[in-house]
Amino acid sequence: MKKRIKKVYQHRIDAEIKDLSKVIDLVVEFNDLLEQLESKSIAEFEFKINEQSGFVNASMSAMAYGKDKEYKRLLELEKLIDGRLSVDDLNVNKRLKKRVLDNIRDANTEYYTSNEIRTKDILDKIIQMYNTLSFEDRKHIGFDRSGALVFNPFSELKNGL
Repeated sequence: MKKRIKKVYQHRIDAEIKDLSKVIDLVVEFNDLLEQLESKSIAEFEFKINEQSGFVNASMSAMAYGKDKEYKRLLELEKLIDGRLSVDDLNVNKRLKKRVLDNIRDANTEYYTSNEIRTKDILDKIIQMYNTLSFEDRKHIGFDRSGALVFNPFSELKNGL
């Protein structure tokens, strides 16, 4: 069964996209730094540089090879990005992929449950039938104290035709 949309929280969608758009430049810079350091991740860079220097501390190894500024910037960028976005989430034009946008939209959309769909369909039919009545005919029905739809006590149709 196809999901039926109940409500789309457009403001949340726009805010999340705006927030991620600010992170795009950081992700691009992060990826460029990794390429300069000939690594695919920070862990790979740390392993390589520790292996080359023989040190156990990646910061000391980076300093020994003059890569400490790049290494510190990588760590800083990793904290700023905080796993919200990766290079795989960007297309060749450095924009968010459709998949990411769809996930954001889906996460901020509320759908009807199956019970709500059943109830809504029944109520839609009742409303449609009620709206086909003329104004004069609508006067013959109303709601009682318990909320049940009944004939109006003054209706001539109450006892049948």
